[in-house]
Amino acid sequence: MKVYVDESGDLGFSKKSTKFFIIAYIVSKEPYPSLRIKMKRLLKKLHRRGKYSFLRNELKFSRMNDYCRKAVLEEISQSDFELGVVVVEKKHVKKELRQDLKILYNWLLVHHIMSALLPRLLAKQKINIIFDKSLSKRRIRDFNEYLIAKASYLSYRVGNEIPLERIYSQHIDSKKDPCLQAADAVAGAYFQKYEKGNSQYVEIIEDKITSFTYLWRKS
Repeated sequence: MKVYVDESGDLGFSKKSTKFFIIAYIVSKEPYPSLRIKMKRLLKKLHRRGKYSFLRNELKFSRMNDYCRKAVLEEISQSDFELGVVVVEKKHVKKELRQDLKILYNWLLVHHIMSALLPRLLAKQKINIIFDKSLSKRRIRDFNEYLIAKASYLSYRVGNEIPLERIYSQHIDSKKDPCLQAADAVAGAYFQKYEKGNSQYVEIIEDKITSFTYLWRKS
């Protein structure tokens, strides 16, 4: 199982910060996802048609026009993948969680994804989680250690203890992996819905969403 994770928005809490932080992930059971090839072909097609600048060698949702955004999301909607989304409404984040953004970031990107996937992991199946590389080497090391510790705890809690050597994590520049670019598009679509009030992009892919978490709803 391969899981591609990206995010949209920021985790700051200043007046200039975004109101929402979105995490999106794509789950593939294929060792070499066909979506990677489809995204590469789409990039070339958009270049040829003059819809997307030749200077841009990756499909970045924030830099696309409406035509390109819809083309990418339509490609994702027609692929055999599961999508997951975590929406964080930042005004509801508790004050104590705002004190250490590194811990908050680690928890948001790991806890809900692992909680959704670990109970479904089959015997001897491996899970490789691929993140868009945005952290320093030291932060990546700390993040990976947290991921393994969290996976160990969650698998024990659900009674499906998984050997830690079956859990991998990678941090890759999204320019090198079209599946990360697809995860970026999913995150961007949900950011448009919650931050901008524009639901047209989410409507293209919402039928593919198998796991959705909203943090935090008022009780």
